[in-house]
Amino acid sequence: MAIVGAGLMGGSLGKALIKAQACKEVRAVVRRKESARETLDLHAAHVADSDAEKLLRDADLVVLATPVRTIERQVMDLGGFMKPGAVMTDMGSVKRGIVTAMEDLPLHVSAIGGHPMCGKETSGLSAADADLFLGKTWVLTPTARSGNHATELARDLATAVGARVVIMDAEEHDTIAACISHLCYLLASTLVAVAEDTAEDLPDVWTLAAGGFRDTSRVAAGDLTMMMDIIASNRDNVYAMLSRARDRIDRLMNLIESGDEQVLRTELSRVRERRSAMFRNNGRARSTREQ
Repeated sequence: MAIVGAGLMGGSLGKALIKAQACKEVRAVVRRKESARETLDLHAAHVADSDAEKLLRDADLVVLATPVRTIERQVMDLGGFMKPGAVMTDMGSVKRGIVTAMEDLPLHVSAIGGHPMCGKETSGLSAADADLFLGKTWVLTPTARSGNHATELARDLATAVGARVVIMDAEEHDTIAACISHLCYLLASTLVAVAEDTAEDLPDVWTLAAGGFRDTSRVAAGDLTMMMDIIASNRDNVYAMLSRARDRIDRLMNLIESGDEQVLRTELSRVRERRSAMFRNNGRARSTREQ
């Protein structure tokens, strides 16, 4: 198989597949020749090169692990290099544009969208982790070009690295991702920005900031270029979720302003119970959609 992009996600996938001995050969398509040596040294691929055509032409499975809008362009640019019967999938965080692009691939190529629901606040190949996908959800979003072979091969890929597969529509995925991933980044960034504003008058904000602030703001330290790409690709859903968050904040402000502690307690208790119930099963969120 060939992985296009040897950053955090592509590098982690390559390392996981090699660790599991899950396929005959893992190839990494890198942007620069000097990146090839690092990829090999970190055991993220058996073969690494910047020549995409050479690495893709006899691969059975091609995984695009670049930023979302780059994936949308690469689908057509690279599809012509693939052999008849080969399958293309991806690891992008927004699915609609990618799935649409995949439906225009050459007829000899099958494709299915994919998104492992995991990551780190650190980016790049040096942060790659063979255990990144263990116990995590891997969403598959079928296209009109998927078929049983592409679906099963993508499922095998995800399970080989320890992930749990959920199959859903690309539109549904993007709405949910805006809620539980993209909104999280923007709210975490807002929290840091509020602390920064407060620190102009009270610089000890940074002295007192501890575990709660660290955990709540963690994702604000993520890859900015990647997040800008995600937000632009999923702009309508991100805006809708920000609007819902604003309505919730307005509700809390009104309750605090009115001093209605009973209603405030009731609302916060409901949220507390929901959050506690989600991760009672050994720290993993419950799912009714695993396939």
